[in-house]
Amino acid sequence: METKPVVSDVKVELVGGTKGPVALDDDMNIVLLIKNKDTQSIKVTATNNEEVSTKTYNLSGLNLET
Repeated sequence: METKPVVSDVKVELVGGTKGPVALDDDMNIVLLIKNKDTQSIKVTATNNEEVSTKTYNLSGLNLET
């Protein structure tokens, strides 16, 4: 039987944005205002008990539409 890892806390931050990290709800959805895909990035921090995992995503390949 395959089980999903349990993550107690997930925070997302738009690096180069105007606000700090945002804790995600159970739906795990977030809306971010990206002003410059070449200078901003998205940092995700997941905490499970005392183990912390952080990953930063580059937005340079992102296509933005208005």
